[in-house]
Amino acid sequence: MNSGARQPFSWRLAGAGLSIVLIAAMAWGIGRASAPSTGARAQQPAGGFDLGVAGKPAPTGQVREVQLVAKEAPWEIAPGVSVPAITYNGQVPGPLIRVTEGDTLRVTLKNELKQATTIHWHGLHVPNAMDGVPPFTQAPIEPGQSFTYEFPASHAGTFMYHSHLNAVEQIDRGLYGPLIIDPATPPPARFDREFTMLLSAWDTSGMPGGDHRMPAGGGMPRPNQTAGGMSMAYNYFTINGKAFPANETWTVREGELVRVRLINISNLAHPMHLHGHDFTVVAKDGEAIRPELQQTLNTLSVDAGETYDVVFRADNPGTWVFHCHELHHTENDGVEPGGLMQVIQYEGHTPANAATPPATPTPMPANMPGMRH
Repeated sequence: MNSGARQPFSWRLAGAGLSIVLIAAMAWGIGRASAPSTGARAQQPAGGFDLGVAGKPAPTGQVREVQLVAKEAPWEIAPGVSVPAITYNGQVPGPLIRVTEGDTLRVTLKNELKQATTIHWHGLHVPNAMDGVPPFTQAPIEPGQSFTYEFPASHAGTFMYHSHLNAVEQIDRGLYGPLIIDPATPPPARFDREFTMLLSAWDTSGMPGGDHRMPAGGGMPRPNQTAGGMSMAYNYFTINGKAFPANETWTVREGELVRVRLINISNLAHPMHLHGHDFTVVAKDGEAIRPELQQTLNTLSVDAGETYDVVFRADNPGTWVFHCHELHHTENDGVEPGGLMQVIQYEGHTPANAATPPATPTPMPANMPGMRH
């Protein structure tokens, strides 16, 4: 076939391509015209939740002061299982820090540990000297010393704070906490109830042996330490410092719009699955997702260091669970049920089985693939 015979086909392709470009341009223009401007808030569209327009907040003039003490303390992660945790103010996770955009946050950390530590403000846009990462932005806070972090709360969202020194040991033993910055201007989307799930993992075989009490009452022998101090063979998994059934049940009322802030401080991914409902992902890593880009799911994989905000409508009365679908993470030392399992209870609904599930059911096979991480 000669070149003259091929030419009409080439022109047809070019014409089709031009038509596609023109149609795409028209669609883009329509989308731009219908999108809300950055200077105004639009009504919440169907199928999405408008968390507001991001922008640089004006200073409020408010200084929010927080006192934290890093210290070792016993912490019960599951019924009858206490570990020698490294804590802020004796609790795991550390205290919730909640401020408003434009506030100045001033946090003084006193180090009562036997090792140096710092605080990193995960996901926040802070001045470089406040980032908490030795040796780049500050010197380690040595035992007995204090350091004051001060910075503006620059944008609304779900964040966390945690150690950034000897982090494998200090974070795995509990040195972290949630941080929420509320928007200065209330967003169009409003929620009736809110919960936070801070997901973490524990390797009790890597803990110092002196204070770790097993369910039978005996002490755990001190393990052979690896080079990093912790072997990361995680055998307990907690929501807000507690493994099921020690974690608190959520109570909701039919018809409510429920916001859940998911924070993963662990070194593992957790595919979080909600029974009986779908949820809409409205924010990731402290940044709101525009309503037209939001997705509705029932399972969301939350990777290490990520945060998500999800929203669901409580429209299916009953007793439901919101749990990790890496099923070894719903065990307590290889025994189910346990770990990352959150019970959601509707008001006025009587569970079909109101009895508390046993804390130590029949152990699952110890040689299941993937049991050790």
